Amino acid sequence: MSTKLFSLITCVILAIAPQAFAQAFLDTVDDKMSFQSAALGLRADLSMMADATVYAAEQPAQGLLYGDDHVFFAPRLITFLDVNVGSRVLLHGQMRVDRGFDPASASGGQVRLDEYFLQLRLGPQEEINLRLGKFATAFGSWPKRNLSWDNPLVTAPMAYEDMLPMTDGFAPGGLAGFAARRDMPDNKRDWVPIVWGPSYATGLSLFGRVDVFEYAFEVKNAGIASRPQTWDGVQDGFRTNPTFTGRVGLRPAPEWTLGTSFSHGPYMTDIANRTLPAGTSVNDFTQTTWGIDAGYAHRKWQLWSELLAARFEVPRVGDVDVLSGYVEAKYKITPQLWAAARWNQSVFSDVPGLTTGWDRDAWRFDLALGYRFTEHLQLKLQYSVGDKDGPDQEGDHLGAMQLTVKF
Repeated sequence: MSTKLFSLITCVILAIAPQAFAQAFLDTVDDKMSFQSAALGLRADLSMMADATVYAAEQPAQGLLYGDDHVFFAPRLITFLDVNVGSRVLLHGQMRVDRGFDPASASGGQVRLDEYFLQLRLGPQEEINLRLGKFATAFGSWPKRNLSWDNPLVTAPMAYEDMLPMTDGFAPGGLAGFAARRDMPDNKRDWVPIVWGPSYATGLSLFGRVDVFEYAFEVKNAGIASRPQTWDGVQDGFRTNPTFTGRVGLRPAPEWTLGTSFSHGPYMTDIANRTLPAGTSVNDFTQTTWGIDAGYAHRKWQLWSELLAARFEVPRVGDVDVLSGYVEAKYKITPQLWAAARWNQSVFSDVPGLTTGWDRDAWRFDLALGYRFTEHLQLKLQYSVGDKDGPDQEGDHLGAMQLTVKF
């Protein structure tokens, strides 16, 4: 691991030292990655983002971090392609090369198309648009800023990455076994969160903006808690009933954004059918999630908050609920230097018929410092600490350093 740390630190030094040269070089590269033809009404833009992230995690690592070592390296290269045909048609693709969608989940490396869609503007302005393909969920506000360049911190809020003792590949055998899961370490291969990051599932979306109102309604092949392996509708198909998700937003003033979201659909995969009670299918057991979000930006401050309430219908158990939310703030100390903090908290209902929660109430505090050297280069440092009520089987501490280059 010392070699990996040394390599990252060397990259940081080499990237920071010749800033003027690097800025000019990346500006030149950026200009060369666009093509435009007025005769054809065509414009194509190719862009890239490279992340080099080192995690120092108390084991077992919190959230969606899969690394088994106390220190592990998660590099990532993202390529974006946007092709505009006239003013109404957009083709978009996002390809990633990394060690898995979630850090270290595929230690041997992966190449994936995380997004690909066709987008049509149907109205004269932005009133109504249609999107078909694989793209981030409309639920909530954090998925819109999930990329490392847009996220003031390194990790996601707890609601988007904290694993719950809810299985999508098999049903619990009974009430006692389900209740006992809360005393186990997070099983990242079998459990799911409320929302799995930006949830790039496949489907159709209708969205737009009218004056101060914005909306997005979508139907997709997988639920918002589904794991990345199920998102690609071309490869995996539509094996369960679709999930319906929507968000309605309001911008009462330039500084404010307000929204409410809803999602409903199956949370288990079709593989779980063999473990269900006779006469039932995965389509009979759904996840229903409500959310509210708010954002505020003024001068040096940016604030975000979300509150999510989810209900899971669990075979042989009944309905269980979770309430999870966060408040996040970013403050610009200078035009290039910022500090960010996030408070996360989750509370759980009791197991039906018992007086114990189906998971342990939890909290986490994230603190980060970031510096944007140029419009192409930034560095972030983060420390997180968290805990759960009663015995805690996960690591409580996490440190992270992330260098991002964008061009």
